[in-house]
Amino acid sequence: MQQFSAHRMCVRAQVITPVSLNEHKGSAIRGALFHSLRNRFCTLRDRRSCSDCPLWEGCPVCSLVSTIAPDNRLGHNAARPYTVQPPLEETRLFYRPGDTLSFGLTLFSDALRLFPYLTMALQGMAEQGLGRKCAENGWRRGTFELHNVWAENPLSNQREPILQKGHPSVHTPDIPITHQQILAQAERMAQASDLTLELLTPTRLTHRKRLVKPGSVTFRIVLARLLDRLQSLSASQCDTPLELDYGQLVRSAETVKTVADRTRWVELASYSTRQRRTTPIGGLVGAITFCAHDWRPYLPWLLWGQYTHIGKDAVKGNGWYRLTPTA
Repeated sequence: MQQFSAHRMCVRAQVITPVSLNEHKGSAIRGALFHSLRNRFCTLRDRRSCSDCPLWEGCPVCSLVSTIAPDNRLGHNAARPYTVQPPLEETRLFYRPGDTLSFGLTLFSDALRLFPYLTMALQGMAEQGLGRKCAENGWRRGTFELHNVWAENPLSNQREPILQKGHPSVHTPDIPITHQQILAQAERMAQASDLTLELLTPTRLTHRKRLVKPGSVTFRIVLARLLDRLQSLSASQCDTPLELDYGQLVRSAETVKTVADRTRWVELASYSTRQRRTTPIGGLVGAITFCAHDWRPYLPWLLWGQYTHIGKDAVKGNGWYRLTPTA
């Protein structure tokens, strides 16, 4: 992970025509991003999938939306090199003209080279529309205007503008979250006795090919799925894949105890344009607290997970959590 990095971007927009979102806002943002990328940059739209396209290796649509990695141990499709951080107002689904709409995007390592395409795709999203077609909008999707996009690094408390309304220039993010910063933060948190994972968006974990439901979450399961995610991302997005004793680390996680499980299950579905079918994307939300004698072996990976997300459908915003220590 020494060469792995995360580039967090925050988007602030003003709604122009009514935007209607469903309960899973991250899925709507990812879907609109896909359509914008495809409309602007796909040159062979008659192909059924990116895997059938002879241009996939150099295509920004394939690289961002439908990554292909035949040698990936976790499957033919590599982890997508970005995540969505959707709005967290759980009950707010309708945005009127003049309202502010904010969300985040995080790019990983080598995917930063695709930033110009992502910026143009965001501008395309604003014009083409977001969310459901609704009566208040003449049965069209809602549109918005980008006001500003900025980069942020929560570990160094840095912020820098990327795109601002009225300014034609766009700046590439240059304040990455690095592994060195993660290790420094882990050292500061090493004395904690308990750690709480606040699951901000539905977190869809599996264990032995079964979904993990409330009351069945263990630290071993959390760590195993997190390491799978980090291994896949590091293998596909940087030159130095994650190297650690996976088996030993996961086995040692059995000593970490669950102190409190305040999770609940939310059932959600998402329509996949690429697969042309509805897929379940529900998961756990709430908080779960663990207790360990020594957090040092696990803290770097738990801290990275805040930015990479964990579990299935991370690219749609699932698996976003916040880590909180208790002395």
